[in-house]
Amino acid sequence: MHWMRARLRTTVGQGLAIVLAATVAGQALAIAPAAPTYEAVERAIQAVKKSWSEPVKRPATAEGWEALFDAVSTALKAYSDSGDDNARLEALERLDQLAGALGTTTWKPALDVRDALVRWAEPRQRLAQARLGLVASVRALPQTADQQVQANRERWLAFTRDDLGRALKDYEAARTVAARQAALDAIHRALGALESRVKERPWPPSSALAAAASGLFSNPNIDIAADAKSLAPFLDRDPVQSGPVTRKGYVSQVTAGAKTGYGFVPSDDGIAFYLSQYYTSVTPIWDFQSRMAADPQGRRAAKMYSFWATSVDNAEIIITTTIRPSGLEIQPDYRHGISAQVWSQPAAEGACGRAIAALLGMNQDRITSKVRDETLKDFQARIPAEAMEEGLERITAEKEKRNAELKSRFVVGDRAIAVRGVMVNSIALRSTAETAFISGVLGLQGGEGPRGADAPPPPATIEPGVTARVHLGSLLSSVAAGLFDRPEVRSFKNAMVVIKNLPPGAPPRDAITVKQNVDFAEYAKKVDEARAGGSKFVALRVTRPSRPPEFRTDARGFLVALVHDLVIDVPAPPQEAKGGLVGAPAKIYRLVMPLAEVSFSFKIDAKNAGPLELTAKIEDFTPGADAKVLAIVDDESKAASLSRFSGGLILGALGGRLRMQPINLGLDQSRLPGVVVRSVSTLDPSGWIRVNLERKTL
Repeated sequence: MHWMRARLRTTVGQGLAIVLAATVAGQALAIAPAAPTYEAVERAIQAVKKSWSEPVKRPATAEGWEALFDAVSTALKAYSDSGDDNARLEALERLDQLAGALGTTTWKPALDVRDALVRWAEPRQRLAQARLGLVASVRALPQTADQQVQANRERWLAFTRDDLGRALKDYEAARTVAARQAALDAIHRALGALESRVKERPWPPSSALAAAASGLFSNPNIDIAADAKSLAPFLDRDPVQSGPVTRKGYVSQVTAGAKTGYGFVPSDDGIAFYLSQYYTSVTPIWDFQSRMAADPQGRRAAKMYSFWATSVDNAEIIITTTIRPSGLEIQPDYRHGISAQVWSQPAAEGACGRAIAALLGMNQDRITSKVRDETLKDFQARIPAEAMEEGLERITAEKEKRNAELKSRFVVGDRAIAVRGVMVNSIALRSTAETAFISGVLGLQGGEGPRGADAPPPPATIEPGVTARVHLGSLLSSVAAGLFDRPEVRSFKNAMVVIKNLPPGAPPRDAITVKQNVDFAEYAKKVDEARAGGSKFVALRVTRPSRPPEFRTDARGFLVALVHDLVIDVPAPPQEAKGGLVGAPAKIYRLVMPLAEVSFSFKIDAKNAGPLELTAKIEDFTPGADAKVLAIVDDESKAASLSRFSGGLILGALGGRLRMQPINLGLDQSRLPGVVVRSVSTLDPSGWIRVNLERKTL
């Protein structure tokens, strides 16, 4: 524990005294700041103003535009700061007017500001209208003397005003990440209760309120755009296979030809794509002679000659497949090039008829040609319908088979799938002629299920390959909640982490060993062993928190982990065994933090072809105002609580050590299925990060 000892010995330093004073005061300066919910609008405004920083670039109309932008900023702040519903509605109405004014120009910077404003305002306007609609619907109900009915109406009003309304105000007004997350948790609790009541007893006003709230606070946390080339390994298949096909007693020999196309088809309710291919189908008509004899017009020819026929279809098949959350829809289409081959041979008993026909100019060639012409008309009339019938039969059977497989393996509900413990809810699929889009709420099965993002993704240019936009905070929170619900994690009580001092060049993974569910006596023994061994390693013990951590992004673009009920045991410096600087004898310090914040900055370098390089740094560690430190000698039941000042020294030393520790990791890309990461953006204050992937080249 040399790092803590070094810190504790420098208490006379003026600089450290200032740091410790801030620590003892609750480390308020390190609390992660929350970006305003309208940060994207302000960023768009500042981008315009920054472009005018040089006088030569400042247009003559700049003063007027600045006044309009300032009005937008003022109305946004009024909405965020006000605790009065009426004032907030007035601010929304004012913002709607300002958005209209911004939309009267073709100037792109102003339109960018307008687009950001509309993305922020529209879901809030829908939610405000839904709240007003529910209140108006309750008050419009006829008078009743039934006290239970009246009480139910009052509960609806109280829920809309207090449960949901107060959480909404706290969410918009939050200035710290912790406050924003606490308000969001309250919103989701209210939304969960609302959705339960809607399922139990549907009512249009409550359903509209639930939909509006979900539209604001349960956005997809993953949004993927992929071009046709990237999805080709999964979608581009030959529609036709060579081989015999038997149907209605006839055997056709099908020969697959060249592929003629593959691509996306515009669709608003699924990913639609087409496959097209040439093929040739040759079908001998084995009963052609009997069919001729059964036809009134062909009967005389059948008495004079024996006929054989073969149909030839040089066709192109176009199959359009639409992938929806509910399954596959497949539709075939054909372009036919039909020809008929007909042969004849004089029949043994038709000599007289042939002679008479010859006198009339109808020799074998002319009769055969006429039969061929009529047969071709028949083929051209029948084959397209039969091909479509056969195609639909085959496709229907294949579709049912594939949909059954998908449902048994993946589909678990309406617009929801699960694959190996990974859950995706609220799936939405669509396609344009160039790109397929997939979005949903991603997380792990278990807990309360995946939780969506509370902000839509910022606009981004679609890059070649696969562009994945991920709302990192909600995704990590959902993953953590899913892990906490698993039996193997529930059985986990604590972990002892032993960190060794390694020689230069040793693999970093060899520096850390972890052992689960270690009692205090075993941990204390490990601390003694470390001291006896000359501090070649240090041992920590971390108790499993009572609830999963939550993750958000702060105004600086740092990822913030909110860890609840964090308890860490660390070795005390040897000189503290009889009491010293902190006042109480201690061999082990127990750091108890009801809510700790850890803020990370990170960068992922994907320029090289090898592993991704992750460089991260702990920017802030805030143990929280309620944090305390217990001094333990040998019996944890006799732990002594240190004073706020003494505890602040210990917590400050821990935070200083964490901030000094660089994190450099190589991330293996070999497990990514057929793709390689090309770029990773910085983390946006809205919580979104963008990853661009491309297919691996052999």
